[in-house]
Amino acid sequence: MSSSDLQPLKIPSGWSVEWNLLTETDPNEENIHEFSGSSLLLLNSSLRLKAIDVSWQPEGDINGAYQLQVICLLPKFNAKSNIMEYEGIWETPELEFQTKDRLALVEKINHLLFTLQPYTDHRIMLKPGIVDESNEQIRQVLLKGLTTDVATKIMASNHKQLQDLLLEHSAVSKTMVEELALSGAGKGIRNKAKQLLHSKRFKN
Repeated sequence: MSSSDLQPLKIPSGWSVEWNLLTETDPNEENIHEFSGSSLLLLNSSLRLKAIDVSWQPEGDINGAYQLQVICLLPKFNAKSNIMEYEGIWETPELEFQTKDRLALVEKINHLLFTLQPYTDHRIMLKPGIVDESNEQIRQVLLKGLTTDVATKIMASNHKQLQDLLLEHSAVSKTMVEELALSGAGKGIRNKAKQLLHSKRFKN
């Protein structure tokens, strides 16, 4: 395969080609072996925190089809190499698309390259690419439901992001809000708590 065989794509700035084995040749009995391997195309955008992966599934099967997945990326700083790396959330693709038609696949890829919205990483970070493990663990527990124990930990954390999440939680109590209005982690949290106390939800 030469570079001239590669399928042309309209790749805008902000995207990088990790690898590309996607050609302008449609699969047939003679070349189906070229459609093996875990991935034919992988495009990444560190700005959007998104990746586009294309494979042929089942691998090497003439009765298969192109499988496209949009994967969200999590920044992870590698201290040894001093490089920001990106881990894909492969278990929960944002979008999946399947087709036997190569031109339909190309149209879909080109559309996504220009229209995919950035992924928001909600993890609690110490700095870019480095997770605040203790506070992120509290956030993960909060996602499963608000309990007295997790609320107590959030109050004691003096962490603005955690306390903001607590104020926005549907199960937050008036007592919790009153405490944050008095001793929240910063003026912004205290003001937000005071505003919430004057809302219809807690006014009566």
